[in-house]
Amino acid sequence: MKLEPITRVEGHLGVDVKIDGNVYTEANVEITMFRGFEILLKSKKVELAPNLTEKICGVCGATHALVSTETLEMAKGVYPSEGYIDFRNIAYSLADIMYNNVVVAFMFEAIDFSSNFVSRYNPSLFNKAKETYCTYKDRHGYVRVSDLLQQLYFSGEIYKTALKVQTKIREMATLIWLRYPQPVSLRAGGLEIRDQNADQKIKDGIKGIKGDIDRLLYVAKELREFFVGMYKDIGEDFITYGLLEPHEYDATYENMSYWASKRYFPPALVKGGEIVSRDLREILLGVRVDVEGTPYEKWTRSIERDSLGNEVDERHPWNKETRLKVSGRNYLFHVRQNIGKEEFLPTTGDIARLYAYRKIKGKPKAFDEEWEYKSNDVMERFFARVFTVAFLAEYLLNVEVSRNFKTFSLGKESEMAVGAHDAPRGGNAHWMIAKQGVIQRYEIITPTDRNFSKGGPVEKSIVGQKVTEETGVTGLDVLRVVRSFDPCSACAVHIFNKKGEKIVSIQAVP
Repeated sequence: MKLEPITRVEGHLGVDVKIDGNVYTEANVEITMFRGFEILLKSKKVELAPNLTEKICGVCGATHALVSTETLEMAKGVYPSEGYIDFRNIAYSLADIMYNNVVVAFMFEAIDFSSNFVSRYNPSLFNKAKETYCTYKDRHGYVRVSDLLQQLYFSGEIYKTALKVQTKIREMATLIWLRYPQPVSLRAGGLEIRDQNADQKIKDGIKGIKGDIDRLLYVAKELREFFVGMYKDIGEDFITYGLLEPHEYDATYENMSYWASKRYFPPALVKGGEIVSRDLREILLGVRVDVEGTPYEKWTRSIERDSLGNEVDERHPWNKETRLKVSGRNYLFHVRQNIGKEEFLPTTGDIARLYAYRKIKGKPKAFDEEWEYKSNDVMERFFARVFTVAFLAEYLLNVEVSRNFKTFSLGKESEMAVGAHDAPRGGNAHWMIAKQGVIQRYEIITPTDRNFSKGGPVEKSIVGQKVTEETGVTGLDVLRVVRSFDPCSACAVHIFNKKGEKIVSIQAVP
């Protein structure tokens, strides 16, 4: 069965699956567009990188703007003071993270669990929903689960609430970003701040939608408990680069292990339920990219050591070159994580961040709700996404903001630089090699590159999953799995003409 194109995701992707005995036995993810930003960036001045990379995605461009800005800060030897860091954290919490998560959870994912879908494809489950009284009626207002499911579809009450919340969040974010989804206020070493009272206005705005966020959280918890055990658990392998910079941030590669460990959400690599590294620099050095069986050409190793003398593997992004040898249907390359002598494919995203936070700092708590890990499946990834919105709302209500706005210079530049921060859907990193202020190589590894790699979390979630549909197989279970990872194939692919010829001309009429 071929499922393509998959809707209610960002970008263009498809999945080929095989079914045997009511179980999905094979899965192959395809992304049918090519990302050319790494090629577009070559030979450009380093200062142009944030402006270009933020155009990668029209939904959550702030992640690329922020990560690219931090890459540039490492290259230029500059970093922001506490006030700039705090304002960046506030804006990034709102958009990309909270805004994206509300949209994905309730305007992409939850529709698949609405009465329109469940009554048609899972009729016995819908009959159960009509007989099941809600556990959290006092928080969301619905008496039976079926009442709740009826409000998840387009134009339903829950859908409209989510639409209102995401709009308000995006509006608040522009108080700092000035424009969204492509911020214009970010600059290396600082931020253009036009309203120094933006943080208080945002606190007031969050207070205004706190009740709606609380309601959405308990809608998600109700769904989590009603659909428990329906989808495959793929285990406790996780990776997160962390989220929200500390005041200790100085943009240096030498101190990265220290300042990254102080992030509000700390970085971590988890294998089999155990943290195997909390060192962001070590985690980033362990990234491996394979292009065997893809339309991409292999490359030769040109970087052997980083600035501290650590070995840089041939398959590491600092060595990677993005070159097409043929055109094809699937432009995904494969990303694996190395630790010691092992390589594996961990899940990245909200569930990975919360898992690491709980292991390192204790149980995350938001709106009287403590997050507990139960499994790595469709409903748990959905709930983690919504819980993160509530958690960051609490953070924004209580954050203390410095008024120290300065740009610091280390007085030295670096030819090798890397920026890494979690996007809404997981770890996002940019690697750059520059000489005399000109980009020689720029490589981007997005969370979708990780989660959708061959044999990775998405395919692992599909293979072995039982068909839950009762009225004939349409592939709904596969769609629910794919959407639970919040794919952004636009972050993974773009168009490029290697001859430099014009592809299309567009005239803007005033």
